[in-house]
Amino acid sequence: MSVQEHGTPPGDHGAAGDETGRRLEDLARRAAALRRELPAGAVESDAENTDTAFGMRRLWEEGLFAFCLPRRFGGVNDARPELHTEAFVKIILDIMAGDSSTGMNFVVQALSTMEVFKEGNTLPETTKRELARLILDEGVRLCASNSEAGAPGPVTARRVEGGIVVNGTKAFNTNSGGGGWANVGLALEGRKGRYHALLPLDQAGVTMKHDWDVMGQRGTHSQTIVYDEVFVPDGYHFTGNGIPPLYLSYVFLMHATIMLGPGLGAFDAALDYVRKMDRPSFPEFESATEDVLVRRRVGRCAVDLEAARAFLLQSARKIERCGPEGDTTELFVESFAVKAACIRAALTVTQEIFDLTGARSTANSYRFDRFWRNARTFATHDPTDAKEVWIGDWHLSGKEPPMAAMLRV
Repeated sequence: MSVQEHGTPPGDHGAAGDETGRRLEDLARRAAALRRELPAGAVESDAENTDTAFGMRRLWEEGLFAFCLPRRFGGVNDARPELHTEAFVKIILDIMAGDSSTGMNFVVQALSTMEVFKEGNTLPETTKRELARLILDEGVRLCASNSEAGAPGPVTARRVEGGIVVNGTKAFNTNSGGGGWANVGLALEGRKGRYHALLPLDQAGVTMKHDWDVMGQRGTHSQTIVYDEVFVPDGYHFTGNGIPPLYLSYVFLMHATIMLGPGLGAFDAALDYVRKMDRPSFPEFESATEDVLVRRRVGRCAVDLEAARAFLLQSARKIERCGPEGDTTELFVESFAVKAACIRAALTVTQEIFDLTGARSTANSYRFDRFWRNARTFATHDPTDAKEVWIGDWHLSGKEPPMAAMLRV
């Protein structure tokens, strides 16, 4: 099996029906083609520290923004993470391999879409229909504006005539670099529990700080956003209906795809480079393909990546079989393990590719170091050591991980 060929369309979709099956196959083929198209844009956005506008536009043009929308609006998975999970993970892995920043932006787009269009929240149907039109017809991007890490205090809202007014600061607003809409998590005065406001990022009172200046995942443009007396009319703010346990496992699988993507992209780039340069490590070998040291390193990288990918897809299939009402405790723990495995594989491969490609490949024109910088940056999102402690605790004593372990924003 070649790590390079991950774009194989999904096969039997069973109850999904022939039409949905054909659509999934078509989207998988499009994502596989984008895997070869996106790297050029990835190099540019990394070098200039700019949003992955090219990559996100191409995803929209190829119809991938529709995946998480309800079918009544032209979507595929009805905003339900348990539907077609394996097929979606394969699609994301191809995008991530092409450009991990575009892939991460797309994951945020997908998760935000599922939250906004989830059945049972209080967002009016008319608003959902309008947002679906903007996403499908205009390529509008969605930002999950949730993180308050390092912010001065929580984002709040108060009721006024005809709507609410939002104030506060959010950090790490991934996928906001191209404008679009934000789904802002907030505390509404006089009401307990999580509340949400949907607002366009070009609205008065919204200040995007353009302060994303880190070593990796630069194209995500995960900047700080300040909301200052931002009015949100009735019909565009809503209550959620809780976070189902299955969704948490799904989010960790999305994290795992974000981690594995740079490893897959680095492997693609290294193979292309070695084949074109065709320089063996020792003069006794006539070509790089005959060099046993080159072949061994390629094989070792392939094993690491394939093992992590297989683990990821296994968990995706379990989410599909589990369904929203199934027992998800083991899936929680397994999703931690999948993320840890993908982190380990990605960090190993993104470092070792230079032993394959040599000193000339360190030129800034290639920017092969971006793969390691991207992997290392997202790997700091939450501590892998802690995840492995909870995994070990589960296997030793059956103790479930604490809720604080589930998801950090």
